[in-house]
This record gives sequence, C-alpha cells and structure tokens, in this order.
Amino acid sequence: MNSAPPDNLSPHATGLRLLARLTAPLRHAGWTENEPWDENDEDDEDDEPGTGPLYREYSRSNFHLSVSWDPAHAQLTVDDPTEHWDWCDSLPPLCQLDQPLTVDLSSHPTQAAKAEATRRAFAEAGLLDATRIHVPEQARPSRHDLVLLLWADTIHDAIDRHRRDGDGSEAIAALGEEFSWRMGAGLRTHPLIVPDPVPSSAARGIAEWCWRRESDVEEWHFKIGDITMARANIAATRAVMPHVHTEGVDWPAVRLALTAPARRLADGQALADIFEEGWTLILASIHRQIDLWQRADETLGPEAVLRMLTLHGSRTESIGECWGSGWYETATRRAIARAVSSGSLPAAVTAAFPDTEHLADTAAGHPDLLDDDTFAWITEAVFKEGSLRRQAGLPVPPATTLPDWAAHDLLDNLRADLDHNETPADNARLGRL
Repeated sequence: MNSAPPDNLSPHATGLRLLARLTAPLRHAGWTENEPWDENDEDDEDDEPGTGPLYREYSRSNFHLSVSWDPAHAQLTVDDPTEHWDWCDSLPPLCQLDQPLTVDLSSHPTQAAKAEATRRAFAEAGLLDATRIHVPEQARPSRHDLVLLLWADTIHDAIDRHRRDGDGSEAIAALGEEFSWRMGAGLRTHPLIVPDPVPSSAARGIAEWCWRRESDVEEWHFKIGDITMARANIAATRAVMPHVHTEGVDWPAVRLALTAPARRLADGQALADIFEEGWTLILASIHRQIDLWQRADETLGPEAVLRMLTLHGSRTESIGECWGSGWYETATRRAIARAVSSGSLPAAVTAAFPDTEHLADTAAGHPDLLDDDTFAWITEAVFKEGSLRRQAGLPVPPATTLPDWAAHDLLDNLRADLDHNETPADNARLGRL
C-alpha cells in the first residue's frame, strides 16, 4: 500500500505536514501542542497564500516554546512566546531557551534529512530532556522556595488530580523513607531539574532504580567489568524505553522486559551467564523494585510517577547523563568532531570507522555495539566534553537561566501561597525534600 502523501496537497497543507514531522521529537519529549492558530491567519499579508511562515506553540510544566517554519527560506525558529504574557499563578510562564534557536535546513534536500537535523538541534538545546534551571547567584536565597514550588506545581498537583483526597504527602510517605529521600535528592540538584513528563528520561529512571542501583546488581558487580556494566545499563534502558509513554508506564511490559530469563546484551552475551549464581537473586530484586513502582503508580497516579521517574532519571550519575539523553548524543558528536579536527582520533578507531559520520551515528545511538577499546574511548571523550563545559562556566547538561525578576516575583508569590494554603506540618514535610 502506498503511504506517500497525495501529489495534489496545497503548499499550506504540505508545510503543515512537514512542520508536524519536524516537531514530532518535542511531542515525544512531553511537550504538548497548544491550540493551533487558525490556518487562515498563518500567512503573512505580504506572502503569497500558502507560502508564509507557519507557527505552533508548545508547553511543558509551565515552560513554553513558539516554533515557526519559514518554507521560503527553509528555516525553523524556536523562540520565547511568553514575553508579554500575564500571569497570576505562583509559577510564571517561562521559556526553556535563553535565546532563540534557529535551524537552517536549506542544505538538507529531503524531509527525512530535515527532520534528523532538527531533532539533533533540539537535543543539543536540551529540549528533549527534562528542563533544568540555573539559579543566578543573586537569586540563590530563593532556591529552597523554588524547589518547593516545583514540587507543588508538578508532582503534588498531579497526585492531587489523581487522588482527589488531599492526602498526596501521606501517600508518598507510605512508600517509605528511602523513596522520599531519593525524590528529594532529585530536587536538591544544581541546576534544578523540573519534574517534566519526559518518557526517555523516565525510562532512564526505571533503568537506574529497578536495575542499576536499587536491585541487587551492584552486589554482583565483581562479576562484570565497567565496560560490560555500561553495556548492561544501556541494554536495560533500551529494553524499557518502548514501554514508557507520555500517558504513563506500562509496568507489566517493563517487568517482562527487565526480567526475561534469557536477556542478552547487544553483543550477544547472556546476563545469566555473566552473573552466574547472582542472576536469580538480581531478578528477584528487580521484581521487588517494580512492585514498589506499581504501587506508586496506583496510589500516586501515572502522571506523577512519570514525573518522579523523569526527575530520578535526570539526576543520577550512572544513567542521568548517559545513553538515551540528548546531552549524551550531543557530547558524543562533539567529542568525535573535536578529535577529528585535532587529529587525536585513535588509529584503531579510524581503522574500524574510516567514515567518521558513521562512527558518530554509531557512538551516539548504539555505543554498546562498539568494541571495548572504542567504547572506552568514547566514554572518556564524553566525560571530557562535560569537563570542558564546566571549565567554561556552562552547566552540564544545558540549563536555562532563571531571570532575576522571575526569582524575586516567585519568592513573593510563593511565600503568600504557603502562608495562605499550607499548614506548618505541610511546610515541614516539604522542607525535608
């Protein structure tokens, strides 16, 4: 069956289809498309009908983006639509970008090439990962209050919508002190991580919690080298990803994916053979952690759990900045380009991958398919990319800077809200986060 679009589509309809394809990665990353503009208003008065720029707006956790596609110049621009917006809630409408992002697609001949170039630009800008907020030095006194606000306006509100009984804090406490501590640890990071509903980040959170850290796998790490463990972490994340959606987590499918007795790494090694007598114990511990999260899903709701897992999967050292994140892909491509430019790409890597673009695609998408030496070099090179950003005073991964006016206004409004709505016990409980 031919699935190609009809040849008689108008330029306007063709542009809308292309814009939908270009922005698909945003929707997959939890960005919700706002009500589209009336298509009769989309063309500039000076443009020929059907050829003017097309606009869309997206929102995620009260952060907003405007996306415009200019077909005449093949340029896509992402900007801040909130400059003149009024606000009355505790959290003002903000944009994740500190400055506009323009993607020139004029040199990409096909729609597929345009879509891939756009996806990479979104990843580099941090739009496909959870939003991170850099709090400037002069606004640091309001950091604790901002943490409370993020928790209340994202996770706590999602729990309240699910439960409708006002007992969200008690429901979290019932999951245990360790659970609450780990959620609070995610909120104490710097830059601040917004608990967005990002499926890829949540999948890393599941892999970190149910496989890498809270299962018994660490007790059996002596059976497995660091490179093989990295392969196992990627395999766990990849197994989970198809079962995490913007609507929530398919926990029965996740359980099957992580506890299949014959589960193998990308290079064909069976985990049961690697961990030997430890594999049965590891499987039992994975079941226990998934049981915990299924209970959380039932009591807190799918949206709150997705946000919590996004928070967890965005902060932790062995998963948060690793494979599956936009930062990892961007850092990998930068590291290879830097090595090629400086002539420091190892000879063995060059021999295995004479086409450096092929190397970059493989390292970014399937590093666990590389040989041990190349994988180790990539891992070290990605680490160095992060170090270079930190030396330059830049956050890793990318973060948006909270405007001073927003920090001060947030502080005033949040204090008023807490004084009016929360009990001292509520404030103390949130303070422990």
